[in-house]
Amino acid sequence: MTIVPGANGSANPAAAIAYHDTLAEGWARRYESGGFKRRAEFFLHEVLPRAAVGGRWLDIGCGSGVFSRMLAAAGAKVTGVDGSAAMIEAARAIPSSGASPRYEVETIETLARAGDGYDGALFLSVLEYLDDPKGALAAVAERLRPDGLLILSAPNRRSGLRLLQRSLRALSSIFGSRAFPYLETSKGAWSHGELIALATGAGLPCEAALGFDPVAPRSLWPVVSPSLWFLLCRKGAAAC
Repeated sequence: MTIVPGANGSANPAAAIAYHDTLAEGWARRYESGGFKRRAEFFLHEVLPRAAVGGRWLDIGCGSGVFSRMLAAAGAKVTGVDGSAAMIEAARAIPSSGASPRYEVETIETLARAGDGYDGALFLSVLEYLDDPKGALAAVAERLRPDGLLILSAPNRRSGLRLLQRSLRALSSIFGSRAFPYLETSKGAWSHGELIALATGAGLPCEAALGFDPVAPRSLWPVVSPSLWFLLCRKGAAAC
């Protein structure tokens, strides 16, 4: 396995897929409230408007298709792919009010062998589950046409929220509990500079970087270390 700077341990993609299989049935409903809803709204109102959405897009690790449907509503022809067959089944079961994305079961390995060029791609909250993040980003870059756009999100290694969750998880394990079970398979986390360097090294220079936190009030974002980074990266662009 490849461990990049900023990772917190060895990732296990197969275990991550199995874990998300168990969450598929109620995954879309998570985005109706709380931090998940705030993240979706941040993406819709602050990240997506920075992209010229159109043409053919990939949503890699699409889950139950929440962000795929946002892309489709913005005018893109979307293919959502995920390694979890249960997530793809859940995505296909949700009706769309407009153009419907197409959903397929794909892993990074099978995606790397695909030949189509896409105008853009989403890669949201996936990188941290992979054992070769740079290789995965390079595979995504291969699927983009020249000047194609990648919208990437990944955890901040210096996030106070993530550090707190890890501490509480360690404490709960003393009593035989499993707090924040996603941390069993979500291993990677990067500082702002580390994530930009990782994307740039895979041929995807950063055009813009935004921080998001689901808990801290917006007024504190300039002074707290955010939970999540959103990067907009374009083939051939100058680094931000």
